[in-house]
Amino acid sequence: MRKAAGLLGLTILLLGLAGCGEGQAPEINTLSFSKDGDIMHRIVGKMDQNYYQIEPPALEEFAVSRVDEYCAENGEKKVSLEAVEEKGGSIVMDFKYASPEDYSGFNRRVLYVGTLAGASDEGFELEAVPFVSPEGKAAEVGYIEDWDKTQVFILETKSGEEMLVNLPGKTLYVNQSAHSGQELTLVGKKSVKISNQEADGTMSLSYIIYE
Repeated sequence: MRKAAGLLGLTILLLGLAGCGEGQAPEINTLSFSKDGDIMHRIVGKMDQNYYQIEPPALEEFAVSRVDEYCAENGEKKVSLEAVEEKGGSIVMDFKYASPEDYSGFNRRVLYVGTLAGASDEGFELEAVPFVSPEGKAAEVGYIEDWDKTQVFILETKSGEEMLVNLPGKTLYVNQSAHSGQELTLVGKKSVKISNQEADGTMSLSYIIYE
């Protein structure tokens, strides 16, 4: 099982570094949240990379094995593989998670979705993070009211990774790029593109406050 998990981890790493081909394949990896609490993670990888030698059926087999292993240890339907398909020269994999904690456990990276008060209780040093509004106005989280109600999204990404985050509410603030070496770009009112530009091998946190 460890071997299968390792192979899947390597495969996801390769997929995560790739963009998409032609046709209707998504451009980058996407993490989407619904108001009902559903979490969908779409991973996109090009099939024409020299190092990409795993065929879709074998890739799906690895993914299913890893999902089964995780659910056996953590509970039924905590993670599910919804689809593996080819689109426009790319492989697209859709995963569904029962909670942010399951996303974190399965992918071995930080994901927090909850209130500002809850994030502070979890040990995130929010007051040390410089934020900026969609209008470009600098803001300090200490001046934001209703910490028990205001929502924050915190995601850990690796160097060179891009992720489009679709949130269930309007974006209020994102962390300034200078804080973490990451570029956060607003895409409409409810989506943010994260581009991790840190040095190789670096993992960094992105922060999005929304309503």
